[in-house]
Amino acid sequence: MVTRLQVKVKTFFKEMQEMTEITPEKPNNPGSNGRGQKRRSPLAIFLGVLVSIEAMLVSAGALYFLSRIFLETPDNLTGAIVIFGITLVMAVGLIATSIGTFRAQPWTRGAILTWQILQFAIATSFIQGIIEWQPVGWTLIALSFATCFLVVKQMLKPTD
Repeated sequence: MVTRLQVKVKTFFKEMQEMTEITPEKPNNPGSNGRGQKRRSPLAIFLGVLVSIEAMLVSAGALYFLSRIFLETPDNLTGAIVIFGITLVMAVGLIATSIGTFRAQPWTRGAILTWQILQFAIATSFIQGIIEWQPVGWTLIALSFATCFLVVKQMLKPTD
């Protein structure tokens, strides 16, 4: 005599097996170019490119801080290591956000907007500081506004 629990367990495993089967109609990787997949908008791809550029720039900054630790004798070695560590964590976070943006993950919107606010704050300190760094500040502000515009535009886009 088969109990209801045994039937439920068999049904569960049968459904799990059907869900994991790879067929042309159901590609294994949702990010692959399988049939029936929606095409990403050019603005969404451009957003991913902008976040990738920012990730590369922050990674370059982390490498610069690392090189300064070894090439110059810092006044405060602990502080230099902490600044390098913080920059490295930000770079890793932006790389993950960039990958998530290309995969159209919904969690990336908050991460991108948070980074843009931080980037804007950094840019304003460049503008208020040394005159030679003002073009860098204005470039960061333009990049921040462009990225925020694309994120908000993607958030407000009607669903199909």
